[in-house]
Formats: sequence, structure tokens, C-alpha cells
Amino acid sequence: MLKHFKKILFATDLSDSCRHAFTYAASLAANFGGSITILHVLEEYSESLDGRLKALLGRDTWEMMQKKHENEARSFLIGKKSELTEIHNALNTFSQIAQNDECKYAVENIVIKDGNLVETILQTSREEEYDLIVMGSHKSILSGSSSLSSRARRIIKGAKIPVMMVPPPVK
Repeated sequence: MLKHFKKILFATDLSDSCRHAFTYAASLAANFGGSITILHVLEEYSESLDGRLKALLGRDTWEMMQKKHENEARSFLIGKKSELTEIHNALNTFSQIAQNDECKYAVENIVIKDGNLVETILQTSREEEYDLIVMGSHKSILSGSSSLSSRARRIIKGAKIPVMMVPPPVK
């Protein structure tokens, strides 16, 4: 039986590759009448790296830099809502022209979490019972050594649901 992807978790690092991957998540959500949650993970640094950066930059400067990154990520994602509306309108127009069907999908939520990238994506996918994880990759999915990146491999291995890894657009 065909699986319907009603709840899609879109994990983004705010890169152009992820912007490209979002079009796939939007298309799937529109096709299945589903919704998308956008997740951005602010990665924690190891205690030793965190300590070294605090010593190098000073505690206040380091904490200010971390807060600034969090605020910039939040602003960028909130700003994406207007872009998502444009994507929705474009998909809706395309759908009317191509199939004369309504193109419906919704961005259900925009979430920013602190933590380990792999663990946070997997935990979020389980807690909210998503049907699919969509992510962009920075390089072609198969590298010169014909192996997936360590993070991608751990997400695919640990996921209880399908994972779609979208390579960057061909230029």
C-alpha cells in the first residue's frame, strides 16, 4: 500500500541546498495534502571546544555570538514564511495550469532547537510522529568514495521513517 506523507519534517541548515530541497518537501506535501514542519538545529559544541572558545574570546563575547546566531536563524526562518507563501502560490498556479487541481500544503510549524544535529532530528521525528524527513545535502549524496556522509548515514540508520536526501541542484 502506498504511504501518504501527511506530516513532513524538513530539516534545514539555511543553505541554498536546503532551499532547493524544500521544493521537494512542498511538492510532496501538496501532492498528499500534508503539512511541513521546518526544523533548524543550533548545534551544541563539545565542552572542550566550548571552553577553549570561551577562553579565547571571553565568556561574554562567546555567549553574545551564540545568541546572535540563534536570533539570526530565528529571523531568517520567520522571514521564510513570506517565501513559503510565494512557493505555495507558485505551486497552486502550477497545479491549476497543469492538472486543474488545488495544490494544498501548509507549513505547520517553524522550530529551532539546540542540540546534536542527528539526535535532535531523530528525536523530533519520533516525538511528533512524522511520516517523512526531508533534508538537503551539500555535496552529491554519493561522494568520491561512494559512501554517505557520517551524519546522513546516522540519520538514515536511526530513523524509523523514510528519509529523503536531496542533492544540490545541478548548475
